[in-house]
Amino acid sequence: MKTKFILAVSIAACSFVFGQSTPSKLVPGKIGLHADFMRFEKDGPAFQGSPVLFDETSQRLSPGQARKLGLEKDALGFETYRFQQTVNDIPVEYGMMAVQTKDGKIVGETGKWVLQLPQRMDKKANISESTALQSALSFVRADVYKWQNREEEDFLKKESGDPKASFAPKGELVYYSDPDDERLSELRLAYKFDIYAEKPLSRQYVFVDAKDGKVLGVDAIIHEVNSPGTATTGYSGNRNIVTDSYNGSYRLRETGRNGGTAVETYNLKKGTNYSTAVDFTDTDNIWNNVNANKDQYATDAHWGAEMTLDYLYTKFGRKSIDNNNFAIKSYVHYSTNYFNAFWDGSRMTYGDGSSTTNGGKPLTAIDVCGHEITHGMTSKTANLAYQRESGALNEGFSDIFGNSIERWARPTQASWTLGEDFSYVIRDMANPNAYSQPDTYLGTYWKATTTSGCASPSQANDYCGVHTNSGVLNFWYYLLVTGGSGTNDKGFAYNVSGIGLDKAAAIAYRTLTSYLTSSSTYANTRTYSLQAAADLYGAGSNEVTQVTNAWNAVGVGGGTSPAGKAAVADTPLYTISPNPATDRFTVAFEGKQGKGTIELISLTGKREISEKVEITDGINRLNVQLPSNILPGVYIVMVNGQKAGNLIKK
Repeated sequence: MKTKFILAVSIAACSFVFGQSTPSKLVPGKIGLHADFMRFEKDGPAFQGSPVLFDETSQRLSPGQARKLGLEKDALGFETYRFQQTVNDIPVEYGMMAVQTKDGKIVGETGKWVLQLPQRMDKKANISESTALQSALSFVRADVYKWQNREEEDFLKKESGDPKASFAPKGELVYYSDPDDERLSELRLAYKFDIYAEKPLSRQYVFVDAKDGKVLGVDAIIHEVNSPGTATTGYSGNRNIVTDSYNGSYRLRETGRNGGTAVETYNLKKGTNYSTAVDFTDTDNIWNNVNANKDQYATDAHWGAEMTLDYLYTKFGRKSIDNNNFAIKSYVHYSTNYFNAFWDGSRMTYGDGSSTTNGGKPLTAIDVCGHEITHGMTSKTANLAYQRESGALNEGFSDIFGNSIERWARPTQASWTLGEDFSYVIRDMANPNAYSQPDTYLGTYWKATTTSGCASPSQANDYCGVHTNSGVLNFWYYLLVTGGSGTNDKGFAYNVSGIGLDKAAAIAYRTLTSYLTSSSTYANTRTYSLQAAADLYGAGSNEVTQVTNAWNAVGVGGGTSPAGKAAVADTPLYTISPNPATDRFTVAFEGKQGKGTIELISLTGKREISEKVEITDGINRLNVQLPSNILPGVYIVMVNGQKAGNLIKK
């Protein structure tokens, strides 16, 4: 009886502590989800090791059930904790929340969190793990898997220092819903397997329905420099590098970069087994190893890794991709005629290119090094799912930092293109359209990401356009750095004043490492980057204004009105009538054909109306019926996530 009494008091005390704060800023999530963005400007709740959930009806906070994923600390004194939602002690895939704290109090939260769970949530699997694994393997259909290679298994045990380590997949039960399901309303109990195939090469999480063995989806772990059939190569010239002395010679290894990070570069000798890799060596530490094997390009990979680490440390105080001295290992001369480079979740790998396309030169350009290693940093922070919009963001941030590192490390050779060193450009951040990438959200060259437009994300269809739709983020960054004016694909006239490389990179870095979560979209990224800019440079600063202008320029959250008609705050002109209204109102505006959403939100953040609508080219007049039980007051009208104005309900 005494134990029960103490427990009840503890629960009441917990509720009391969490219930005292009300968010000063709140961006509602989709129906059934917690708010996408929540901010406490003053007197935030004490951080007690878990996210807090805000109940819009009671206006109170309560703790959420979750697993802690990681911690980021920054120079502003903020700490960002990432959590994965759990239900029945089972993780919800893509249910992630980033909690920003300062001085022991919660400052804000971002992410996706399911509040309205399906009525039935299975707790136990109907099929065995082995049966589910067979379904996963039948889906991948590889000729050879990593765990079938004894040398690779022994290598993994040695590399990890764990005698029990193995590439053999083990199933973890999760609740899975496709990232394209914005509300995570189709959660199903599933086995999650890490399947690493050696031939043909692939590595991906495969999700298998724990009820009937059907493959529900995949999430790629290997992040390549580009989609199949494209690549980049280049040279960085003569550069200073750090090596170590070993057995009377020198090898491409160092152990203490920036306070303890190891940098190691190995020779695969055109093989595919990491266990067979050997050191590159030099007798006098003057690395001019020009030979038929093209070993001189190994120093490009080594120097590129060093410069990437130095950039992250110099600009952001970050010690490697995990901020905890994660060793950066690069493997050069992978396979034959392999025209790509990739991060596989643990290491960098560089192919030797194609003899017919680039003379068989390894793909070890500085921007490629920075790009791929950034994939590793993303996996340790936001962990953006590698498909659809989140995958495009994943690729875009890798381009952003690959380019920024290049501009910092060798400014006289830098450009806004990727692959220019070898005269084989595959992307241009300053002009994405030149390489069939969009510079406007949903504009020209945008690749469909919806279920109807891209039913099944896979390597064959570039995981629903991750290397294509990244052009929007790339162009946003280019404009933010350099500035620019023009008219986007939606007829919107824009004018952005550049804030320079360092400020733009700082905003991008903070957005990625402090606010984004695994299923974040372009709309989320706009909201979070504005908060990141405000954190760094102050609310109402020029930097915040230019971040807004750059997003409007690429059509994310703004930039949809015809040229010359964005007279107020760079937004379309809306007319709401009658206003005040009694039982219905009309929103009139000029738009472009497509699907849209109209919402009515109270000043406390509660969504009163959310309706799907069809938008036509030209003038639109949307008629909205007010709910019979809605209270008199002021409400915010939103069209496609953009504020159309305030409505007074009589």
